[in-house]
Amino acid sequence: MRAERERLNAKIVAENLRLGAEARELTSEEELCYLILVSGGSCNVQWDGQTTLAAPGCALLLGPGSGRLQQAGSVPPELLGCRFPVAVLHDIRNTAQRDYSALFEPGQATLLYGPVQWSSCLRTVLELMRKARGEQDYPGMLYLGLLLHYAEQEYRAESHAARPRNETVEQICAYLAANYQQKFSLSEVAAKFYISPYYLSRLFRRVTGQSIVDYINGRRIEAAQKLLETTELSIGTVAEQTGRCNTGRAIDEANSLALSVIADAMPPLPLGELDADRRPERASQ
Repeated sequence: MRAERERLNAKIVAENLRLGAEARELTSEEELCYLILVSGGSCNVQWDGQTTLAAPGCALLLGPGSGRLQQAGSVPPELLGCRFPVAVLHDIRNTAQRDYSALFEPGQATLLYGPVQWSSCLRTVLELMRKARGEQDYPGMLYLGLLLHYAEQEYRAESHAARPRNETVEQICAYLAANYQQKFSLSEVAAKFYISPYYLSRLFRRVTGQSIVDYINGRRIEAAQKLLETTELSIGTVAEQTGRCNTGRAIDEANSLALSVIADAMPPLPLGELDADRRPERASQ
């Protein structure tokens, strides 16, 4: 049992990918599931005969199947995600009594549009998972348990709210993400897509669960975080380049909230036979 769990744990892999002109094929002899966070630009998801547009800011859940991811639009999408065998879901169900199989039905592609704080939680855990990959006691199952916990929370929230898919909103998300540096007015965006501002505001919130302003700010925060991590630019310069005057404060708030949520809402996880002294200690309050 322990050997099998260690084998599955080793197959939980997180990686960062920037899509270019060529499509990324997702095929495998083993039944794999994917959880992918999309930022930067949009991508077309072709999965078991169905095509879906994944806009920046969404989390993409893919059940066992095959297909491809391809850039949609002029801005290359950046994908941060993980893959794992479907057998991991069975192990979690048996050891932790948590059933996440509804999120990863065979051939199913699901898009989740959570708030900025929620996507920040996913991003933080995925980055920790990616960086810990080479460790001797790689806690892949631990990180995956957190990711699935937050994905299930948003999935239930969106199912309860009965959020429909809408191609117009997906196109608007892609447009806003590609032009987040600009200043927008609701009327300008509505006119570009030939709908009224009032209808656009209601439709966008109904489909995504957030306002257009929150969605744009989320993309600006993501872009600012990346610039601060990968360049030597000052916060003021980053704010100018991302179209947000209080970028530093917004990033601090998003990061601190993401970390506090992770620390304070640890779900029951399939720790298996890990020794007690190897379990992560929670930060003191």
